[in-house]
Amino acid sequence: MNRALSSLDIFVIVTELQDLIGSFVDNIYQISKNDIIIKINNKMINQKEIIFIRNSEFLCTTKKKFIAPKKPTTFAMTARKYLKNSKISSITQYKFDRIIQINFQKKEGEYALFIELFSNGNIILSDPYRKIIIPLIVQRWAHRTIKPKEKYIPPPNQINPFELNFDKFKEILKSSKKDIVRTLAAQLNLGGLYAEEICSRSGIDKNKEISILSKIEIEKTFNELKTFLKIFEDKNFKPVHVKKEEELIDILPFKFKSYIDGEFIEIVSFNKGLEDFISIPKTIDKEKKALKDKILKLQRQFEKQNQIIEDYKQEISRKKSEGDIIYLNYHLCNELLKDILQVLELKDKKEKIEEINKRNIVKNFNPSNNELVVILNDEMGTKTEVQLDFRKTITKNANKSYNRSKKLQEKIKGAEKALEDTLKKIEELEKEIKFKKEVEEYTIEKKYWFEKYRWFISTDGNIVIAGRDAKSNEQIVKKYLKTGDRYVHADIHGAPSCIVKSINYKDEKVPISDKTLKEACIFAGSYSKAWKQFSETQVYWVLPEQVSKTPQSGEFLAKGSFVIRGKRNYLKCVIEAAVGEVDIEGLKKIMGAPLDSMKARSKKYIVLKPGIMKKNTISKKLSKIFHTSTQEIDGVLPPGEVTVTETVGVEIK
Repeated sequence: MNRALSSLDIFVIVTELQDLIGSFVDNIYQISKNDIIIKINNKMINQKEIIFIRNSEFLCTTKKKFIAPKKPTTFAMTARKYLKNSKISSITQYKFDRIIQINFQKKEGEYALFIELFSNGNIILSDPYRKIIIPLIVQRWAHRTIKPKEKYIPPPNQINPFELNFDKFKEILKSSKKDIVRTLAAQLNLGGLYAEEICSRSGIDKNKEISILSKIEIEKTFNELKTFLKIFEDKNFKPVHVKKEEELIDILPFKFKSYIDGEFIEIVSFNKGLEDFISIPKTIDKEKKALKDKILKLQRQFEKQNQIIEDYKQEISRKKSEGDIIYLNYHLCNELLKDILQVLELKDKKEKIEEINKRNIVKNFNPSNNELVVILNDEMGTKTEVQLDFRKTITKNANKSYNRSKKLQEKIKGAEKALEDTLKKIEELEKEIKFKKEVEEYTIEKKYWFEKYRWFISTDGNIVIAGRDAKSNEQIVKKYLKTGDRYVHADIHGAPSCIVKSINYKDEKVPISDKTLKEACIFAGSYSKAWKQFSETQVYWVLPEQVSKTPQSGEFLAKGSFVIRGKRNYLKCVIEAAVGEVDIEGLKKIMGAPLDSMKARSKKYIVLKPGIMKKNTISKKLSKIFHTSTQEIDGVLPPGEVTVTETVGVEIK
């Protein structure tokens, strides 16, 4: 929704939320920076429900499922302390402002939650004396401060249009230097959308300056305003969603004359309609990326630690071997060290040093640098370089190598413990990523490509799709009608294009049987205008190559229409539809389908035929039965009034 809720929207919300009075609070969670959910036991319907609050945007009830954070926020913990097990005693709009006040009764008195839906918004918990316990956001203005221990002071009072008489209305208009629409929106606290509707109903150009309005125009505007507000006073709401190109863009308490940028879809209630605007902020991807970066860093650390351990092991082997070789060449080394000690006692030792360097076992002897490197044979006769300390005995030289080997063994233990800790951290982060993936899949339900259209899955598993309007009729044929598929259409004007895919929802090949074609024909007929006119209808199917967008010479094809060339295969089909809950890869979906395909896939469904029950009535009943939104139910219902002929696994009251 691209606009902020107005005071009149909030009037409608509060009116509908009166059913929650008497319900008890089960728990409170903060699921994101701006989203608070209050779990309640709804006394009216005797079911658990959630009050969903999106700070600064909207409030509604929902049965959607959310994943609670592992660690509750300070706001959530504080709200639980004071509101858990309390009873909702009242829900009001504060003086026609964009503030909803919910009072919670406990033994010690009434606590209040003030939900401010203007500017940056706020959610403020206060005690029975209206002293602030905790706000979602600490805020300061010239006239009020929102922080703990301060008394809750609402913003300055707004004009309440319900209380206006003509003289006051005229006075407000005359004092304005703006055009009529801006004056109604700002000065009368109506909001832009509602101000435009008043102008439209009055027949006055919304951009007309107040200064040039005639007395008759002012009177007409006032009368239209009062007539408009009477709808609210009488609570005569018929809420609608506004859609544009299949996208949900707005919600209204009833159809507006001024709203020309979309189509109206009737909904059960304003409150339930708002539920369809709930979306989970996609912060999980960023969190997952940060976790993956940490894992990469730890993996580099793990590789480095592993290499250190390998280096230690090689050094241990080398030092142990060094000690063994020294003992193996004991006499040669001992004789060399004795000679070196004698040389070191000489005053002029240069010549003798050169002689020692010429010996076969000596690679380099440089007493100035304390260096003696010898070449000794191991047990296999392989020559190995060994560094000796010429000031120490053979035993001490050998023990030095052995001791170094032992010290490295101790270091390995520490390094292996560090390696184990790093591995545990990697495993923990990988588990967290897996959890976040599960959360993402749980809170943001997977949508299949075919769910954009009318759809069902045949008994044999074929995906069958149909357009909802001219645009989607055009789209599915151009985009999805492929070789091997079938095109199905009811032999009646205004019927949807229907495509039987030769694949299942996993994109695996599935042959199109006669049974699937019959089901698709029933589907195409039942979701056409035939629903409102007949109990049976003729439907045909053709091959993809028979469907063309090229008209005969001199003819014109409207959007969503096609030319069929060649033989049509006709079937006479009963007008009937089943609506039920099906499972697709563990996900619960609501499907509208022919009875046979529903029987094959669902244990909870109803069977519908043309009747006298209004769509919004059955939609409301089914939304409660299947615990989903009325919007989802509306998307699978046939196009007209219905009668329920059979129920399986559910009870219609």
